[in-house]
This record gives sequence, structure tokens and C-alpha cells, in this order.
Amino acid sequence: MASITSRRSFLLKASAMAMLAACSTSAKPSGPAPSIPTPPPTPAPVSSAFPMITDMAQRLDVAKAKALYKHGARTVFRYYSHLPPSLPGKDLQPEEARIILGEGLSIGSVFQHYNNCFRTFDNAWGREDAEQALRMAEAAGQPEGSAVYFGVDADWPYAALRDPILKYFEDVKQVFDRANIAVGIYSNGCICNAVREKELAKYFWLSGSTGHSGTQAFYNTGKWTMFQNALDIVPVEVGFGVDTNIANPTTNGFFGQWNDRGAMLASHLAGDAQSVFMSRSFLKANTDIKASADPAAATVGSVLKDRNVRSIERAGDWSRIMTQEGGRRGTADAITGWVPASALAPMDRFPDNTSNYGLCGAPTAVSDTTKYQNCDRATSRLR
Repeated sequence: MASITSRRSFLLKASAMAMLAACSTSAKPSGPAPSIPTPPPTPAPVSSAFPMITDMAQRLDVAKAKALYKHGARTVFRYYSHLPPSLPGKDLQPEEARIILGEGLSIGSVFQHYNNCFRTFDNAWGREDAEQALRMAEAAGQPEGSAVYFGVDADWPYAALRDPILKYFEDVKQVFDRANIAVGIYSNGCICNAVREKELAKYFWLSGSTGHSGTQAFYNTGKWTMFQNALDIVPVEVGFGVDTNIANPTTNGFFGQWNDRGAMLASHLAGDAQSVFMSRSFLKANTDIKASADPAAATVGSVLKDRNVRSIERAGDWSRIMTQEGGRRGTADAITGWVPASALAPMDRFPDNTSNYGLCGAPTAVSDTTKYQNCDRATSRLR
């Protein structure tokens, strides 16, 4: 098979850590006024930038790429697959790669071809998938030093399901080691951790399904690379559906993405990645969203425990937040309003602080119904 076109390696250390500027104002009275009460503190501004990392299964044209960049996205994840793909336009083709890069975005690569059907792993198609991923990577111009993530897109915790997935990644890694392109995985915490322990991938992308096996436990280790924090949203400013993702600050802005200058030169500024991360919070419990910073104010919506929100500003014991990264999901619009600051938890760990991987690796017998429940539509088109 064709090898990846060699490119000169570049190293760029994003050393500048941008800090949020605290704005404060003070008014000097014209004369003594000891009886005037101290005014309430001015709300401190918090970064509310749109997440810099998006992923989507639709092809981008110039207008769509421009809209993403203008709204704050800097990396877009697109798919490699066998052809025809599982969805029309899901596959990244060379012309689209040129459009994306030409509009200032970098590309993240992920291979997924009916990877929600267990036959992909049951049939040991790792080598075949890896070779196809590298063919498409070469056609798109993907350089050495970058990564391709491979999707495991279901909750398959039991040993009888986990072990064929590990064999799949063993085969993928053998192919990729010869190409100097790193392997990543997109999945739940159970599978990400099992692959990490076997040293079969370098990058770990946690899906947004936070109830899947081991996801919260693996997130709480801090060993993840990216977290898919909003799913299937349509920001008005973008006009089409995307998922959004947050990079672990420990990545310093590099998670395997690439552009036409190389891999490391596509890094986000470490300070920008930190800023986006720090301006999000988990919810400690199901919480009502109020129209104003007042417990008696009208309730304008609610947000569920373990969901994450964007923090916009703080006023005393209240925080103004935005849900769904500002995008509509289905028929549900994003909500902006106020919640008690005590309801929010930092994004470094899920609020319950769990380390429980649940049924991950359990010797439970697995029926064919469980194995192949997502395969009906895919059966005739897998290979």
C-alpha cells in the first residue's frame, strides 16, 4: 500500500498562557459620603469563546468553513471511511481538505465506518481499516506527526466485547507504526482506558455519552485528550449541525490535528485551550435556570446533573450560564440565565468524583442480540 508522504517535522511550543483579564472600576465620590453603602461588585467577565474543536459528518464548502472559523472554531474533525461511507458526504475528500485548510482551519482525522456495529471488531477488520485510513490520509495531504482517531461508537463493556476491540487496535497500531502517524481512539471511558493500558493509542477522545461505562471514571483520571461536550447542536451563527469538543489543558493545544504546514504548527495556543476549559462547568445536581440572579425570579429552563454549561459572568452568589454552547438541539433552543454559583463544579472532575468503571471487563455472557443491535442498517454495506 502507499505510504504517507514524508514531510519535514516542525516543532512549535505554545508557551504563552493567556490569562483572563480582570476588569474592575471604581468611582471616587466628590466629597465625604460615609453613609453611602458599598456598591455590589461588578461581575467579572469570563471567557465565553465557542469551543475551538468541532466534529461533523457533513461535507464543508467555503461558506460553511468560513462560518465555523468566524464563530471561533479552529479545528474541524472529519471522517475517513471505506466507500461508500455510512452517510453521504461523511468522508473527507481531498478537495474538501483544501477548502478547510484554505479558510484557516486545521483538520482532525477520525476513521469510522459503521463502527457502531460490532461486526467491525468481531471480524478483525483492524488492518483493513488502518490501511484505508492511511490511503485517505495520503490523498488529503495529512502529514507525519499527526493522528487518526478510530471510533468505537457504542457501549460495549463486557470482556467478550472489549477483547476483540483490543485486537482491532493491535492491528491498527501495527500498520500505523510504519507510517509515523499516531493512533487515537474515540469511545467511552471503559474502552479508552483498556486501550491506554495496552499502549495501543496515544490520544483518547471521550464521547459525549457520559452515562456509558467508565466514562466519568476515565475522565476523572485526567488522562483523556478531548471531551465531546455538546452533541448535535446548530448555533445560529453557524447555521448547521456540529458537535463541540474541549481539549484537556495538559495537551497544550495539540491533539493530533494538522494543516498544510505540518502537524505541530496546527497547535492551538495553550492559553486559549485553558481559557475555553476554565469557562465551562459541570452541574452538581438538576438545577433550575432563573431569569435573573434572584431565587424568586421566573424559571426559564433547567439543566441536568453532569451536563456542562458555559459560564458567562458572576454576580455575587450567582452565575449567568449558557446551555448547549448556544446552539439549538432538535427543537430545544439554548438557554441563557442564572443559577446559584454553588450548583457549578469545575471541569477537572465530574462532581461525583467516581473511579468506578462499572461492568468494564465483566465476564458476562453476551447474546447476539446485544452484539449486533446496531447492525441492521449496516449489514449489507460494511465491506
